[in-house]
Amino acid sequence: MEFIQVKKYIFKKNGFEGVLYEAPNNDDRVLIVVQGLKGLELPQKYAKLFMDKGYSSLAMSYYGGEGQKKSMRAIPLEQFQSACDELKRLGYKRIGIYGNSKGAGIALLAASVVPDISLVIAASAFGHIMQGTGKESDDPCKAMISFKGQDFPYVEKGNLFGDFVRRCIRERNIRLLYFFDEWDRKGTTENEIPVEKINGDILFLTSTNDESVPAKRDAELLVKRLERSGFKHDYRHINSEIGSHNLGIFPVNNNMLPREKKYPNECQKAREETLDIILSVLNLWKVL
Repeated sequence: MEFIQVKKYIFKKNGFEGVLYEAPNNDDRVLIVVQGLKGLELPQKYAKLFMDKGYSSLAMSYYGGEGQKKSMRAIPLEQFQSACDELKRLGYKRIGIYGNSKGAGIALLAASVVPDISLVIAASAFGHIMQGTGKESDDPCKAMISFKGQDFPYVEKGNLFGDFVRRCIRERNIRLLYFFDEWDRKGTTENEIPVEKINGDILFLTSTNDESVPAKRDAELLVKRLERSGFKHDYRHINSEIGSHNLGIFPVNNNMLPREKKYPNECQKAREETLDIILSVLNLWKVL
């Protein structure tokens, strides 16, 4: 099936940057796709895939584009509301969002402030709001994201590089996970992603062998947060024992992950299983 590129949206004109792929089935469901890398190339791969499976999809880039923030500092979540407003104008009634890695955390954060989003699929997500990169002259808000010009409680970097080096010496190993793990451990309930504000179902997808971020631990923290809040929607955490950080069917930087090098077949199987789970959830529009 050939994809149909309906329209390209520009941040300066439309309030968000993206490309919409419309499945020719008049379904009222649409999936927003975000990823951890800048640009639309990777989100478009997923949007095309989901479109071919029968789900209209909007590939979105939330920073790095013309008029957008150039770094992960004060990323305005309003752009997701702008995207939802456009999708509703086009006749879509059920809006979901899917993200991998950094994009998964952004997906959770976007849904926490945009009530139109009724389904979140977050693969290998971080669980805390981190301090943004860049200088204060870039934006007075210091967190990685903002909403209506307001800052979010965030985990400060502190002496992060020193903590990372000491961890490497202590563990007699050098792993990317140590950097983000040390940063994440400084987090508190105050700067956890406020998932209880999401107006829909949530699916957390993680791996025991994530070598980039402590996604499994953070998903468990966020599930406990949902339990404490009496969250009224469905939620589930599904963890893979064989996969890596790259649970998306289009993995990136596999050459930097030792597990991918040592167990490539198992990691690929985990990606295929994860895609099957995602498609099942989309078909039912609720967490299995």
